[in-house]
Amino acid sequence: MIMKINIKYAALSLLAVAGITMASCSDDESYDVYGNPQNLVYFKANADNTFTGTVAHTPVGDFGGVDAKFPVRILRPASCDTKVTAMVDASLVDVYNAEHNTEYKAMPESAVNLGGMTVTIKKGAVAADDSIKVSLKEDALASLTEKAYLLPIRLSHVQGDGKCSEERGFGYIIVNTETKLIKDIESKDDMAGTLLTDYTGWTAKYSPGSDIDVAQLFDGNLENGAALRADGDGGRTKVIAFDMGATKNVSGFRFARYYKDYYGWWQDAYYFSSVKIEFSTDGSTWNEAGTATESAMPKSEGYQYCSFYGGVSARYLRFSFESGESTVSSLAELGVYVAN
Repeated sequence: MIMKINIKYAALSLLAVAGITMASCSDDESYDVYGNPQNLVYFKANADNTFTGTVAHTPVGDFGGVDAKFPVRILRPASCDTKVTAMVDASLVDVYNAEHNTEYKAMPESAVNLGGMTVTIKKGAVAADDSIKVSLKEDALASLTEKAYLLPIRLSHVQGDGKCSEERGFGYIIVNTETKLIKDIESKDDMAGTLLTDYTGWTAKYSPGSDIDVAQLFDGNLENGAALRADGDGGRTKVIAFDMGATKNVSGFRFARYYKDYYGWWQDAYYFSSVKIEFSTDGSTWNEAGTATESAMPKSEGYQYCSFYGGVSARYLRFSFESGESTVSSLAELGVYVAN
């Protein structure tokens, strides 16, 4: 009998504690979304509802952008068809900068496509069939000259069931800008344009002027190549200039570095650590495309690949090759891609 009484009192005590806990939750006004008694509508794109993109300003045009899609959800199945609308809230830029110690500029709304700012959550569903969609206008890329921009998106109106979440009803789009021509690629399959097969009539010189027999640079043989000497031996340097014989719309390059010593030839062991690329239409005035580093040039079967964002008009090309700590290296093969 004593044991039964103890069990009875223990059960009553647990119920009392549960009641107190439930009462305290119902009085808590600080929570949002999960556990909230109201049917909240919110974004669920990623952990922080943030998308990041890059706009590259190049000599041949402006490229890049961002394509942001914010899925919209509701805490519990909607009791009726519910229309959800989002808006740009530029007032949040200063708030974001203060919280994250950043200096983003407000993205001009005129540079943004805002055609997909309304979605519908159907009755009985917990997610909209579509997403809030925001992208950059292609013809506005050139106007984005600040270092970085922020575009805050906020859920602004719910027509039907629920209300906008105060914690998860926000999304952000960050756009960084840079001035460059060389494009970051993952593999040779990302190269822009088509690889040339005919290099007839091309000539090449070492800086400051020694001629090069270019035939070995276009013969497909990685076991020969024009020697590039860091010590300037025989008037040769690490800089080679090419005359393509005619103006072409150049979109990228394929390099192969030659290296052979007493132990043999290692195709996959030696690569250029960087290549500075310049181009010209007259052979006297040069424009710098940038420097491609080893980590940014995908490798395949002894070749390194470097792509531009688009085609650039040039007749003359000049390359400055670096091979890490090695003082002796060679350009075994050169391939040039042209825009289609």
